[in-house]
Order: sequence, then structure tokens, then C-alpha cells
Amino acid sequence: MKHTLFFTLSMGLLVLSFTACKNNTTPKTVTVSTAVKTVEVTFKEAQPMSMDIEGMVCTMGCAAVIEKNLNQTAGIKEAKVDFETKKATLIYDADVLNPNEVTQVVLNTGEAYTVKSFELLD
Repeated sequence: MKHTLFFTLSMGLLVLSFTACKNNTTPKTVTVSTAVKTVEVTFKEAQPMSMDIEGMVCTMGCAAVIEKNLNQTAGIKEAKVDFETKKATLIYDADVLNPNEVTQVVLNTGEAYTVKSFELLD
């Protein structure tokens, strides 16, 4: 009786391990559009700004995503996010955006990110 129960459980675990690990070896094909539309915008009132950003844990994920979102925002000319210093420096059009709207871009990027402080530069 003990041997039958042990054998049944062993076979069950063996079958479960083979059926649970079905790795699909065929590669998945994904098509990505790389077309980028460039629009030249004249800034009426270019304003440099610096922000202290908390919550970033990596360069490639956090800092790069925040930088990308800032650079894709209408009214922001150029943004750089430095993971080491936890700072973002950017130039935005004060006629289009205000500092609170710029910081909101960072906050909308993810729940983990907060803007500790910001400073308008000369």
C-alpha cells in the first residue's frame, strides 16, 4: 500500500513537472513601428528648470522612462535625467507649461516617482 501511494505520487509529480514547463521554443514575432514624426516648435519663453526626483531605482528603466516622457511632452524642448544625482534638468516653454505641469509629467510616469523640489534656473 505504501509503495503504491509513493509510486502514484511520484508519477503524478513527474507528469506535472513535464506538463507545467512547456516552453514554447518558436520565437514570437513582434512588429514595431519606428517612424518618428519631428515637429519644429518655436519657443516663445524658454525657461530652464531643475528637479530633484525621488523613487528612481535604475538608470535604464526609471531615469530613461522619465526622460523619454519629459522629451515627448509638448512644450518641453530638451530634458536630461541623471540617475546618479537624482536630478532632471530641462528647458520648457513658459508660455505653454508652468512648473507644476512639468512636475506632473514625472508624477504621471509612475506611482514610485515624486518630485522632491524644483528650481527655475537663469
